[in-house]
Amino acid sequence: MGTPVLALPVGPSMLREVDLIGVFRYCNTYPEALALLASGKLGDVSKMITQRYPLEKAVEAFETLKRGRDENGKTVIKVMVGNLDLE
Repeated sequence: MGTPVLALPVGPSMLREVDLIGVFRYCNTYPEALALLASGKLGDVSKMITQRYPLEKAVEAFETLKRGRDENGKTVIKVMVGNLDLE
């Protein structure tokens, strides 16, 4: 659920008139999300995966996620851990 204290850049969001909505649970959202994904309207969502690690390096993957940047300084968005041959 994140950290107890969360800093948000409210200035830029107010200037852009962005609505920030918090959600605690994701009840009954999977069917709608899967339908949206299957429709192709989201485009190539695999581009959101920024780092991939084999299962043997799961600890390293979580540490990278925790830092927010990989060893090359690239921003971490989505880390995948698992059998890389199947992806």
